[in-house]
Amino acid sequence: MADPILSRHADALTRRAYTLAPVRSVRYRIAVWALVCALSALAGGAGVVIGVTRGSGRPLTQCLPASDDQRTGQIELARARLALAQESAARAAVQKTADNAAADVARLNEELQFLRGQKRSAPPMQTIKQPLAQTATSRR
Repeated sequence: MADPILSRHADALTRRAYTLAPVRSVRYRIAVWALVCALSALAGGAGVVIGVTRGSGRPLTQCLPASDDQRTGQIELARARLALAQESAARAAVQKTADNAAADVARLNEELQFLRGQKRSAPPMQTIKQPLAQTATSRR
């Protein structure tokens, strides 16, 4: 049969508790996974950029600086915005002036109606002559 010495060694080997031990350290494995994730993200971003540029028909180059036509367009747009802001400020000032003038007109109308009412209730000649006579004497 089997050799008694070998069987004894075999029995000793089979009755032990074995555990798996990692070959590399935990730090090394985390670093490798982080590197793999970063490279995957870069590859995915490059794929998206290439796909978008191929879909739009533009070449894979960096953006060129704005041309003179675009610069003049931007300048004209800024001037138009400034003119619009100035016009709206001017309109607001005119509206404020118009509101003040309307308030003055309303006040003067009320005074006019009050004075007309005073004229109707007072005797016609006596009320008018007395103030005129007083002002004429005070001017001399």
